Amino acid sequence: MNADTFLSLPELLFLGVFFFLYFGVPALLVWGSYCESCSLDLRDLWTHNNRPDKLAVIILGTWWVHTASMVLWALSKTVTTTDYLTYMGWALPIIAKMFAPSTPTLTVQETPKE
Repeated sequence: MNADTFLSLPELLFLGVFFFLYFGVPALLVWGSYCESCSLDLRDLWTHNNRPDKLAVIILGTWWVHTASMVLWALSKTVTTTDYLTYMGWALPIIAKMFAPSTPTLTVQETPKE
């Protein structure tokens, strides 16, 4: 922080990126999950049989924290190639799941009671 100004331009940019990261990304995930007119359904990322999946929520939360760390390291210029490789290990399966064709789910029909 500079003594003559409250926040410099790089600091404002840094705060803007983190504001978007911590509030915008989860908001977009929720919006993409419940938007009926969207062609990309994000509900499959964190639900199983239309119920929230604890493991999926934990994995997405961990990936979100790792994304925030990657942005922080990139902005502070301390990121290494290994960091990018571990991030790709998270990102590729999640992105593949987002764009994979959906499979129809089988529903159990109730038998009529006599």
